[in-house]
Amino acid sequence: MGCKCSCEEEKADESMLQPPRADDQVMAQEAVAGADQDFKAPAPPRYFEYVISKVTQDEKLGFDVRHVHGKLEVVQVFNEGAIERTNKEAEARNPPGEQLVTGDVIERVNGVEGNDNQMVAECRLQSQLTFVVCRGVPAS
Repeated sequence: MGCKCSCEEEKADESMLQPPRADDQVMAQEAVAGADQDFKAPAPPRYFEYVISKVTQDEKLGFDVRHVHGKLEVVQVFNEGAIERTNKEAEARNPPGEQLVTGDVIERVNGVEGNDNQMVAECRLQSQLTFVVCRGVPAS
């Protein structure tokens, strides 16, 4: 009586589907390729040594750090202190040298690593400091 079972309806619906056109496939491939070009992977972390010579033993370094998993993350560099002076000297070189900036992670101070409190103590006690700095990866 003109009734179809649900199986027949599904078959009829499938037969009405059209295969994808070649230009649709090309457009989809171009969209995926374009998305790959827009995505830029973050730069790999970069390590460098940063050497500071305090003018006097008790000269302030002039920066604030955050203690994170045995490392020191630079939170702020102040306008006065040994680090600001060292940054200005580095900037004046040709080619310019490395500067310590906010976000840098100090991984080692004069051979002390893995203990942020000992690194801070080393900064207070010594007038010649060599930092191993990582740039491009957060400390956390």
